[in-house]
This record gives sequence, C-alpha cells and structure tokens, in this order.
Amino acid sequence: MSVLLKFMLGIFVLLAGCQQNPDDKSEDNVGERILKAKNCIANNHPKDAIKLLEEGMHIHGNVPEITELLANTHLLIEDSELAAFYFEQTAGLSDLYYHCYLKAAEIYENMKDYDQALLCYRLYLEVLPEDGEVQVKYANVFLRDGQRKKTLEILVRYGEESIETRNQVAALFLDFGNYIQARNWYLSALAMDKNNLSALEGLWEINLLFGDWNTLLEIGTQLLALDKKSSDGVFLQNTVDAIKVLQRTSNKLKDVDLNFEKVVLPIFVTDELQPSASTKESVTEVGGTDMTKQEKIAELKGSVEKACLRGDYDEAILILWKILGMDGKNVEAWSELTECLRKANRYAIAEMAIQEAIKFKPECVDFYMTYLDIVLCTHSSTDYVCLLKDVKRRFPTDAEIRLRWANAQEIYMDDAVGAKRSYEKFLKLVPPDHPEIPKVEHLLHTYGKAE
Repeated sequence: MSVLLKFMLGIFVLLAGCQQNPDDKSEDNVGERILKAKNCIANNHPKDAIKLLEEGMHIHGNVPEITELLANTHLLIEDSELAAFYFEQTAGLSDLYYHCYLKAAEIYENMKDYDQALLCYRLYLEVLPEDGEVQVKYANVFLRDGQRKKTLEILVRYGEESIETRNQVAALFLDFGNYIQARNWYLSALAMDKNNLSALEGLWEINLLFGDWNTLLEIGTQLLALDKKSSDGVFLQNTVDAIKVLQRTSNKLKDVDLNFEKVVLPIFVTDELQPSASTKESVTEVGGTDMTKQEKIAELKGSVEKACLRGDYDEAILILWKILGMDGKNVEAWSELTECLRKANRYAIAEMAIQEAIKFKPECVDFYMTYLDIVLCTHSSTDYVCLLKDVKRRFPTDAEIRLRWANAQEIYMDDAVGAKRSYEKFLKLVPPDHPEIPKVEHLLHTYGKAE
C-alpha cells in the first residue's frame, strides 16, 4: 500500500472520529447499521454496504465491529489494499480483535508487501506466540523476503508438527552446508512417513556427498519402488547398479594396506594399487619402461595438477587415491585430497582425509585450520567450539587460532567479555601487516563504547 494512500486513509479515519455528533448517535444504532450492511452484502450489494459502514464511521467513530466488517467487505470486492488497511486498523482498536492482524498479514503477504506482512504477523504473535501454524507462516515470509537464517531459526523451534516443514528445515540446513543437521531432519520426516519422497530424495543427495554406499543402496531401492526414475538428470537405476559394483570392488580390496584406519577409500581404487607397501617397493613397470615409485608418484602428481586446472576434481581424487595406495604416509597427497574432496562437496570423506594429514604431521597449524573449516560445515556449532578449544590448547601462541577463538566466543558462545580479551590477545600475537587488524581494532573500539 502506498504511503500516500495510507496517509489519506489515516486522515479519513481521524476525521471520522472527530466529526461525531451526539444527536446523530441517538438516532443511529451501531448494531442496526451493521445488520443493514450485512443484508446488503447478502443481496449482492457490497458497495451499498460500504457506504452504510463509512457513514457509520462518521457518526460513531472508529468502532471495531464496523471497521472489521468494512475490511471484510473490501476483501469481498477484491480491494486488497483497503481490506488490509481496515483489518490492521481494527486490530489496533481493541485487543479482542488481534486476529485481524493475521488477516492483514495474509493479505499483505499475497500482495508481496513483505515488510508490512512481517509487522502484522509479529503483532499477532505477540498476543499468541504459541500458535505454531502462524509461526511457520511468519517464517515463510522471511524466506520469501530472502532472510533464510531467520526462517530457519523460527522453523527449528516450531516446525516439528508437519512432514512438509521438517523437510523444509532439512533443505535449509542443506543449503547452508550443515549436512548432519539436514540428515537428522530428513530422518525425522521419514519417521513420520517412511515413503516420503522429499525426505528420501534429500537423504539420497546427502549420502551421495558422504559416500555412504550402503545407505544409498537402501534409499535408491526405495526410490525406485516409488517409481522415482532419476535424480538430477541421472537415472537412479544406473546409479544403484554402479553402487553394487563399487561395493563388490570394496569387498575385494578390504585387505589392501592403505594406512587409513577409517577405510572409506577403496571405492575409488583400481587394480593398479599395490597389495602392500613392501611389495615391489622399488620399481613399477609403466608403458614399457621401468620407473621408481617416486618417479611414478611425481608423474601422477602432474596429472592431479592438470585435472585440478580443468576443474575435474573427481579425476584428481581418483589419481590421489592411487598415489596414497603407493605411499600411504604422503602428507602432501592427503592435504591435496582434502581440498579436492571439499571442492567436490564430499565433506565427510574430506574430514577423514585431513585427520590423516594431521596424524602424519601434527605440528601443521594449517591442517587444523582446514579441519575446523570442514567441521563448521558439517557439524554443530558446539562440535566446532569443542574442536577449536582443543586446537587453541595445542597452539596457544598462534594468532590465527586466537582470532578464530575470539570470533567463536562472539558468535557461538555469546561471551562478549571473553571475545574482547581474545581480540586483544590476537593483536599482541599478530604481525603488524595482518589484514584483519583494522577490523579487530574497530570491534574493540565498539566494545569500549558499549562499556
């Protein structure tokens, strides 16, 4: 609704209240006027009803019974702007008419006036905050307005009543890269309906990222039974068949020594893997020429670099597994593998890969920083803070870790005092040319003002 129109309507309502005549009141009864207006509506004369009600406002002022009926009549003739205005006006006249805020909110939402819709939903929920259904509507206006985090915040609290909302929460977590939470919400939706297609499709997508082939096989079989043919343009039957082949390959390679305790990689490995580190240690025959293992690894690293330049991270990942098959303690390969897996959105396996890099080079701070980035994407903020706390103990004088700890205190722990101390510690540890110094100094200045 335009500002000018609202202003004019406000003037009209004000004048209606000021132009009351006591003599007119004695000759006119609110109930009778409302009854006449309702009869006009029943006889399909809504404009006559509007005229009667507007006259009633001039005589009696802002009476909620009149303004509510006026709103409903404007709604009947599809004059949405005036209907919303009078519903909002009615709700403001008496707490007993708070439900009119809801009607106004829904009209504003349909008109795509999201600011006004949010205001009316909020005013309604101030009276009845336990109305979960309206809380969900409120959240969806935030979503239409592009405020996804606010949507998620509300839906997590009030969205457990329906399968549709649980799926919506899961999809939002998935958009934010929080795969663990997304999976949990999809599973909760599936607990309400084991054949819920949206939940199954979401779990299929997540487990593809995780490389959980056993679960994928179960979900894929269930989707096929529900006559779901494809996912992202790929035929499900083909994918399910491929997973079965990968499982058979994985079972054959379980005895291969990969120096990787969590065994999540054989699905990528081919017969080129050596059966153990002690077998054919020194030479490998490639293309008719003898090459040492290190020469072969160097050649494969070149292929990894080319694949990454092409953006073909799946190919790079496959080659890196070959390198690790020959040298399971190759820290550089574990680190590169982690980055390629992240770029391919395979965060669960990337987390395991960076743990291997840390195992072989525990003094490398950068590996821990990467590990923290992955945990922030795939775990809860509580898990992230716990890991960060442990890393801070390992590297008490590292400026980057101290900065992360300060950010975590501010964002996840609601500890402004601790954050201030940590930011001050960061400034003492950091070199003078660090790019974050101006931002931190500004934050500390802000904290100082707050005190």
